[in-house]
Formats: sequence, C-alpha cells, structure tokens
Amino acid sequence: MSREMTISIPHQLGAEEATRRLRVGLEKMRADFGSKLSAADISWSERHANLRVGALGQTIDGEVDVTDDSVNVRVRLPWVLAAMSDKVAAFLKTRGADALRLEPPKKV
Repeated sequence: MSREMTISIPHQLGAEEATRRLRVGLEKMRADFGSKLSAADISWSERHANLRVGALGQTIDGEVDVTDDSVNVRVRLPWVLAAMSDKVAAFLKTRGADALRLEPPKKV
C-alpha cells in the first residue's frame, strides 16, 4: 500500500524569498542526484511546485507549497518505499532547511 506524508518546514523569510531559495535548492538537488534518478521533474506555478522523482524503479510524486512562514511538502511513496518513510521525511526536512539557508543574492 502506498503512503502519503506531509512535512512542514518553518521559516521567517516570507513566501517570495523562500520560494526563490527553494527553486535554487531543488535545482541543485536535481544536479547532485540527477544521474542516480530515472526522472527528476519540477514544475513551478508561483509558490506551488509539482514534483516527480523516479528512483529504484519507483516513482514518487509530490507537491511543495510555500507560505509566508512555512514550506509544506506532501509526497506519495509507493508501497515499496513506504517502509522508508521516516528516512524520506528526514531527508526532505534536512534538504529543505538547507535550501532555505542559502545566501540571498548579493546586491551590486
């Protein structure tokens, strides 16, 4: 049976800056892990992203919603990966928090 899970990552950046940092962080993650994935699709619409990641012969679908004070991530794990949901949640929280800590662009 598949498993859906939601995690929330608090921030104090405002929605616009958090979205900018997440876009950069997700692209970095795609570059870092892309060679190990069969798919890594990210589609943004303002402060919402749809994600599709293929790994280990499985597909993980998810959504990211950015608010003024949190990032909410919902993923649907196929039954094969559902047993690893704690590890997936920890990975998402760590990588999401890392992305939110990216330095803002330098003003010229």
